[in-house]
Amino acid sequence: MGNTQDQPAVTTTNTPTVEPSPAVTTPSTQGPRHHRSRHHGSTRQTRPRFVQIGNIALSVIKGNIIHQTTDVLVNSAAPDLDLRKGRASKSLLEAAGDSIQSECTDQYPTGINSKTVAITGPGNLHCKAIFHVTLPKWQAQGDEKNIDVVVRNCLAEANKQRLTSMSFPALGTGFLKYPPRTVIASMFKTVEDFAKSNPNSTVKIVNCIVFAGDNDTFKEFLDEAKSKATSKGLQEKDMVTRNSLNANIGTISVDIAVGSIITERADVIVNSCPSDMKLDSRPGLAKAMYEAAGSGLQAEIDQNYPNGLKIGDLAVTDGHSLHCKKLYHGCMTSFYAKKASGLLPEKVLQNFVTKCLVEAKKNSVQSIVFPALGTGFLKFPPKTAATNVIKAIREFQMNNLPSTIKTIKIVIFGGTNDWSSVEQAYTSEVTTTGKGAAVSIAQTAPLPTPKRGTRAYLAHKYREEPRTPSYWTHFLNTKTIKEWNTTQKGNPYKVSSVDQKTYKSISRAFNNTGGSTIVRIERIENILLFEQYTQECQRTFRKAYVTQACTPLKDVQQSTGIAVTMKHLDKEMTNHLHDEINECYLFHGTKVAVVDVITQQGLDSRLASSGLLGTGVYAADTAAKSTGYTDQNQSGERKMFLMRVCLGDIFITKTCNKYKRPPCKTCGNDFCTTHPELYDSVVAEFNMRELVVYDSSKCYPEYLITYK
Repeated sequence: MGNTQDQPAVTTTNTPTVEPSPAVTTPSTQGPRHHRSRHHGSTRQTRPRFVQIGNIALSVIKGNIIHQTTDVLVNSAAPDLDLRKGRASKSLLEAAGDSIQSECTDQYPTGINSKTVAITGPGNLHCKAIFHVTLPKWQAQGDEKNIDVVVRNCLAEANKQRLTSMSFPALGTGFLKYPPRTVIASMFKTVEDFAKSNPNSTVKIVNCIVFAGDNDTFKEFLDEAKSKATSKGLQEKDMVTRNSLNANIGTISVDIAVGSIITERADVIVNSCPSDMKLDSRPGLAKAMYEAAGSGLQAEIDQNYPNGLKIGDLAVTDGHSLHCKKLYHGCMTSFYAKKASGLLPEKVLQNFVTKCLVEAKKNSVQSIVFPALGTGFLKFPPKTAATNVIKAIREFQMNNLPSTIKTIKIVIFGGTNDWSSVEQAYTSEVTTTGKGAAVSIAQTAPLPTPKRGTRAYLAHKYREEPRTPSYWTHFLNTKTIKEWNTTQKGNPYKVSSVDQKTYKSISRAFNNTGGSTIVRIERIENILLFEQYTQECQRTFRKAYVTQACTPLKDVQQSTGIAVTMKHLDKEMTNHLHDEINECYLFHGTKVAVVDVITQQGLDSRLASSGLLGTGVYAADTAAKSTGYTDQNQSGERKMFLMRVCLGDIFITKTCNKYKRPPCKTCGNDFCTTHPELYDSVVAEFNMRELVVYDSSKCYPEYLITYK
């Protein structure tokens, strides 16, 4: 399980997930896949190590269970399932959201005992289910049987639901006083027994997560795990290697395997790289290719592709020290990125695979090896990535007969703790007919609208066909926005007076935050602008689904609280907004002369001068702040918009910085090309708060306030 056989089965931080890294003996620097770090800089991590017990890989990991990405997270709870009891359970509840407490209360009103498992949805956590278990307090030797019962029942339930990976906490080692060595020994034996009696179990990965601050328990777990592994003749590993599936798609043999792509032998090996084609600029597959192929590869790229690659394009180089004749390089976008050339990221992925196959056929290639494109750094859900890759292969096979290509191999990196979910997605996709396969981020989302605050709800909001707000009076929500935009004749916008209740609500927010005498309030119904805004909101929902729901403005470090506007508006107005993506109403003061342009065309930062935080669309949560940006007409009237704004992931600063876009969430640089995640907005906590988005589609000027 590592560089030497006497090392323990451990990773030193949270489970990383990236595209393939270098060979098994080389440490890698990898960021956690879903943990939303609020500080800048990267964390040094080592690849997860494990012992292979039958068909199950068992690891001990130092970290926090709420940051794990396995199918199942196990929660040690009180018998009455009040998740507020206990430090670990309370922490999980806060991260997952109140929906899991509601499920526990509704589905298990009498609680549970140590022989039962309560199952809830994931809430906002990045798993498929949470298994809630309870243990009696440790009394004497022999009570380890309680650990055995709990672990065995969880494994059996996961297998029943065809789930592939699980993360357990260090069961019972806190308040319940179970000896750490006894706990891990019992877990080891239970996993061993289960693996022997269930050789075809879907469960492939079992992680034991020891809280990062509990060094004593961590050391005892490691020592005991090492002892047990040694006594069984098991060695530590850091790379799963296995042949998962061999099938035929038409005349092409398609192999699915787990391992490292840089050890493969084929005519062509495919590489996913950054757009600047600097292969060593970020950890993952591209850097692994760079290190394995030798410096000659980068020299060839620099000579032939000095300007890098456009999204979706294909570059071809020699294989250099890799075991192939050619390398195909491509740059794709993260799953929640904006459309590239009008295409969603999954379509870019599919088209790139097709380009590789067409190029291979043109050059009489017989064998080509792909990585599991998109499932690491680019954060594609495994099912979505597999669906689009296999769809491209099927369509190529049907449309390109005869073809020289005899073998296509897809290699899933075996050095992470979630390879099994990717393997399952690919093997399932290859063994289906491929007809009517849907591209979805949540294949099992229920038809009724899921509960607010859950991951299922985030997926639902991304997939739904948006409609106009129910209170609009011209473009009614009896039609979808697309239906309106394909049938509407004449002006795509309508300006109308608001009802009395809305008038009073906005007046209160305006007057209580420094506004003066209101002349009138009008609502702007611009179906074209609103479509752009809803598309951006849906992209943010998609991003929140993949990473996790956006931290509310009031909870972001250094924040002074919620947007002041939201304190004064009626709930009937604010209920139409989505705090999961930090959507709120904010003021925007402007010059009278440009009001008609904004009403028709929206806000455009390109027409504004650069402010203290760079060139963007500025807003405020107080009318007093926005008034400073207005002027008056001959009648003494001024104009101010009340906008819907999708703040998404918020970066807070107390200093001025001329941003061109929001900074990177890892390194803080707004020019970063190394990391995929950027903040969506910048909030300056000056004397009077300023909120900035750098994309005009993130805001919609819904109300126009005329005042003196």
